[in-house]
Amino acid sequence: MGYSTTEFETLYIQCFPPSMRLAMSLLHDEDEARDVVQGVFLKLWESEIRVENPMAFILRAVRNASLNRISMLDTRDRIRQRIMLDPPPDDFDIDGRNEEVRSAIHRLLTPREQAVVDRIYAGGMSYKEAAENLEVSVAAINKNIVSALKKLRIYFKTGKS
Repeated sequence: MGYSTTEFETLYIQCFPPSMRLAMSLLHDEDEARDVVQGVFLKLWESEIRVENPMAFILRAVRNASLNRISMLDTRDRIRQRIMLDPPPDDFDIDGRNEEVRSAIHRLLTPREQAVVDRIYAGGMSYKEAAENLEVSVAAINKNIVSALKKLRIYFKTGKS
């Protein structure tokens, strides 16, 4: 009984800009803000519920997720200060690391996810531009990015696909 693709796309287009502004005002980091907002939309998309006032619901969820992220980041900073992580060694192979990322993208992601990642990150397209280029909805772009990033994070954190 969740939202149809058309309804969700309309909701996404209406609620994404204010959600990003809210997350940015709290997190002061575009990547963190985008992750938080995408996570909220993904949970709403995957749920079977319809909310009475979607804008209020999404903004509250973004606020709560942003505050949780701030708490998590503060904890990470405290741990880093205690451990004092060393910088990467001078002989760190950035080209090798880039090749490892390209290989993981090719192995782990679906062709659609690869196309979306390529347009957003390598091509510098906005979600809307990528959606138009691939002839899909903005919601589909968001769903593919969230899925792709999740797969890559798991792989690079655990070494398992």
